Amino acid sequence: MGQPSKAHSLALILLAAASSMGSVLSAQTIPVRAEPVTETIHGITITDEYRWMEDAANRDELLAFVEAENARTRAMLDALPERAWFARRLGEVSSSLERVGGYKQCGDTALFLRSREGDRLPKLTIRDAAGERAFLDPAVVTGDPLAAFGAYEFAPDCRRVSIHVSSGGSEAGKVLLLDITTGQQIGPAIERIWGEFTVSFIGPDKVLYTQMAVPAEGVDPIIGMTAYVAPVTGGSATQVLGNGMEVPPENFPIILAPAGEPFALGAAAGARADNEFWIAPAASLQAGTPQWRKVGALEDKAMLAATRGHALFVQTTRTNPLGTLLRYPLGADGTPGASEVVFEGSPESLLRAFQTTADGVYVAASRDGAGQLFFLPDGRGPAQQVALPFEGTILNIQSDADGKGTSLIMVGWTHGTTVFRLNGIKVTPAGIAAEVWDGAQGMAVTRAEAVSKDGTRVPMVVLRRKGASGRAPTIVEGYGGYATDNVEPVYLRDQMAWLDKGGAFAFCGTRGGGERGREWYEGGRGPNKPRGMEDLAACAETLNAMGIAPERGPLVTGASMGGTLVPTATLRHPHAFGAMITRVGIVNPERIGAAENGANQFAEIGDPSDPQQFRDLVAMDAYHMITASPAPPPPTLMVIGLNDRRVSPWMTAKWVARARAKWPDAPIWLRGDMQAGHGVGTAEDVRTAQAADVYAFAWEQQSR
Repeated sequence: MGQPSKAHSLALILLAAASSMGSVLSAQTIPVRAEPVTETIHGITITDEYRWMEDAANRDELLAFVEAENARTRAMLDALPERAWFARRLGEVSSSLERVGGYKQCGDTALFLRSREGDRLPKLTIRDAAGERAFLDPAVVTGDPLAAFGAYEFAPDCRRVSIHVSSGGSEAGKVLLLDITTGQQIGPAIERIWGEFTVSFIGPDKVLYTQMAVPAEGVDPIIGMTAYVAPVTGGSATQVLGNGMEVPPENFPIILAPAGEPFALGAAAGARADNEFWIAPAASLQAGTPQWRKVGALEDKAMLAATRGHALFVQTTRTNPLGTLLRYPLGADGTPGASEVVFEGSPESLLRAFQTTADGVYVAASRDGAGQLFFLPDGRGPAQQVALPFEGTILNIQSDADGKGTSLIMVGWTHGTTVFRLNGIKVTPAGIAAEVWDGAQGMAVTRAEAVSKDGTRVPMVVLRRKGASGRAPTIVEGYGGYATDNVEPVYLRDQMAWLDKGGAFAFCGTRGGGERGREWYEGGRGPNKPRGMEDLAACAETLNAMGIAPERGPLVTGASMGGTLVPTATLRHPHAFGAMITRVGIVNPERIGAAENGANQFAEIGDPSDPQQFRDLVAMDAYHMITASPAPPPPTLMVIGLNDRRVSPWMTAKWVARARAKWPDAPIWLRGDMQAGHGVGTAEDVRTAQAADVYAFAWEQQSR
């Protein structure tokens, strides 16, 4: 079948939208072109009928398929009896409350993002000696109602700021340099910047940044990023890589040069637990001729590094899977001396992160997901434990841009994002915190363990109303990647609507995450990925055995890297789960090399050019797993944002097309949004509409 005409696509959309409830429940198949491609790679023969969806030249046809599926899905969702209830309740317990984030301070001036009821996207707020007031609205700055602010950073003089803007949840955009007093732009915008990367002011008249490559058809723009120093007011930019700092093209070159520090630190970062590091004298970087010295290789298993005066601190799991913080003295040229251990991780205090400050070093640790904080005076100790204000997760510890103060940002199961100031072991509220729904205090948090197939005990956290008992609609979430802890305390404001309705929500800490250190992470990665799938099934079965989930099993969900875990666990263990929702997932990892942001993921999930790693990718590929699966998955909703620059939306589109071709009567649905991406920078109304759809679908499937 050739490419459909616009009239044909519209006819399909109208046909799906006009479906009655009866025809919706029959999961009517929407025609989509199948064009098989068969190839043998490393001895494995693969057939792919929907490879054409990956080609940018076929984007219109792909969008027509998504639009038609969307209309069919929309008819199903709008007919759900609880959809209107969730939409209303989300407004009351989530969107109507004030949200804050991104706190930064310099001198007596603070900047943070704030959203109030009615705001589509967060606005930048300033607080200084004159009080607190709105500073910038992304829609006003850009003229784009879907514009969102990303990372921003003060200049050390506290009078200027760099701020990232992008649109529609895409995360890729530009950075503006602004005068804080007037709000006026200084110099030209810096284009092609990823939303998490800051543009730093170094010296009085220069900026330092990492820039994406110039777009080229068929080329991943994430590959070949380069770091530059450039004049603030415009002019020629100088590349500051090379000279000893050779960054593989699939990695992100990140350079940090804090004010007043004698050394700059460079990193080759990526979607993996470990990074490579270099040091250069700060003066040589400002001159545009850095003299880099390598101080950390991948085999060192160094996760984080930072300088403080003439000392280098490195967080590593090379000798201790629970983490070690090392201190190296630095010579005048940056040559490291012999290391000393300044903090050793343990089962009671798993090392998570650290931050250097003018007074010493703060170390973030955790036990069973709950955050801990230690202070090392002058960076050497002995370690002093800091009493935290509540059980929660340490989101960030950061030095002020002028180096004269330190902030702590935390969140908890029933505490929203909250900012504190640190002075040694003293913690003081900064007076900035997200509002929390009053009913959140009525939710109970229960820690449990599931026993996996091989006998491994898997951590799990269950949230539901205090005093609740018996079976209830239940969602279990898994992730299992990047050494990310999935059971650490976090306040999810939308989740309150689900809990308020009477549902239960569980977080499963499968192997592949960071719940129990390096060995736990490696235990669910690469060839060990099936262990994580077994862990997730064990969590579902435990929820059933505890009398919490419906007898047919909870609904399982996961996002992003969870796409290599959730749908595969569902197809491998179909009797463990009652339904499934996968959001913006990597469901076709065998094709990661063809995806935008794909090469950067090789170190985490596997390089398709390596025979063994390719086999591992195929084994965790939910798209290819469909072919051999004897039975369809349980009722399934697959969610994507068409502006996603992290995980290619065609992965999920292919999965839905193949699954519905094999099981035309199965209840499999696709929800795609042209105003959303991976989830970051999505407008509040767009985000809330998706949450209402997800919870309404989950409630319908779990309450039958």
